[in-house]
Amino acid sequence: MVAYLGLGSNLGDRESNLHRAREILHASPGTRVSGESGLYVTAPVGGPEQPDYLNQVVEVHTTLSPRALLLAAQRIEHELARVRAERWGPRTIDVDILWYHGFSSADADLAVPHPRMEERRFVLEPLAELAPDLVLPSGRTVTEALTHVQDQAVTRFQACTGAATSKEHGGAAMDERNLRVEIRRLAEQKGAVILAHNYERPEIQDVADVVGDSLELSRKAAASEARLIVFCGVHFMAETAAILAPDRPVVLPVVGAGCSMADMVDVEGLQSLKAQHPDAVVVSYVNTTAAVKALTDICCTSANAVQVVRSVPPDREIIFTPDRNLGSWAAKKAGREVILWPGFCPTHQLIQVEDVQRAKAAHLGAKVVVHPECPPEVSEIADAVESTSGMIRYCKESYAKEYVIGTELGMLYRLSKECPGKRFYAITKLSVCPFMKLITLENLFAALENEGPVVTVDPDTRAKALRAVERMVEVGA
Repeated sequence: MVAYLGLGSNLGDRESNLHRAREILHASPGTRVSGESGLYVTAPVGGPEQPDYLNQVVEVHTTLSPRALLLAAQRIEHELARVRAERWGPRTIDVDILWYHGFSSADADLAVPHPRMEERRFVLEPLAELAPDLVLPSGRTVTEALTHVQDQAVTRFQACTGAATSKEHGGAAMDERNLRVEIRRLAEQKGAVILAHNYERPEIQDVADVVGDSLELSRKAAASEARLIVFCGVHFMAETAAILAPDRPVVLPVVGAGCSMADMVDVEGLQSLKAQHPDAVVVSYVNTTAAVKALTDICCTSANAVQVVRSVPPDREIIFTPDRNLGSWAAKKAGREVILWPGFCPTHQLIQVEDVQRAKAAHLGAKVVVHPECPPEVSEIADAVESTSGMIRYCKESYAKEYVIGTELGMLYRLSKECPGKRFYAITKLSVCPFMKLITLENLFAALENEGPVVTVDPDTRAKALRAVERMVEVGA
């Protein structure tokens, strides 16, 4: 049977998300992608302020039933670590069945043809490339339906779409080289320090004053004499910087850059768990919100999690939030039992044992270095389990010339710069954090120009969270 599927993405590397979705779909049993439209950019319809979407329609020939095809679409979303924090919010990938030949259903979980297809130009425009004469439920063809939604702005995707502009340049679009120059000029003019996490895009790392892990950057922020702190990372990192440097504005270029793992632990749930274990010491990964840090006794990083767990008196229980993988690894190394919060990092969770085995077979003799946020079975077969800063140290000191790396892909760029002459390969190219790719040169430029959006932490929460962070620093990182 012939079916048409809609693909959409507005988090992370949108082109790569759509490309990978097509690859997985084509590899599904009894299914092949027989046609694909061009890519279209459109502003989001409803919901919170968020980046533009990249949309596409693909034609498939499949032996799968409509419900089996729906399950295949859901597996694609799962494999690409679908993120959708709210009903109409941003997401890494959307896969919808728009039309399936000879099939119609109004079921809530399998509405085919898609009930809002004729209202959306960003669906009709690419669909018209593949099936202009397809007759829709209204009796109109796709081409005819397009004439009824002319008021919606949909444009063909081009690599330079959305380039930043500056009043000083008369509104003309700036290329990447000029953007880098202007960003550095603005940073100097405004007395700003630009901090970039190891997982950020290469061009963001290149233009930053400091590149490092989340705690390292927050400590640099606190020690800096800069008037303005621009944090290229995710929301909890900017909050941590605001906790440590409350006297200066902390700007996060994309305020919607969140962290799925940080969002997995909530204040109410942690309060309930603490009530069940009133004498337990709460250890929270620094990858948590300020509100959770305020309920925490001591924070930790991936670099010092083992030392922090060891520092807890042996007669006290330990609650570890939110990452079950880091918590179990630290507990094993420290020889302690811990109560694990069931959170995890979706990006690191994608790294599986079979991925490690394939990477080792492809790069014989390469050292396997993984982050402790990976599943325990992955950490067990690695040559080294290290934080991002530990990875740099290990790879610099090791005699090996090749390494397969198990963490977010942005780290490979940092490692290549820090260890010239050595080669680095990803265990899986799926390990991309969509939130870490939201910040671009364009919105970094805009953040500097506007000195916002600013991330703040209320004084009471800050005071409580600061104690947990300071205790972490006392243990050492």
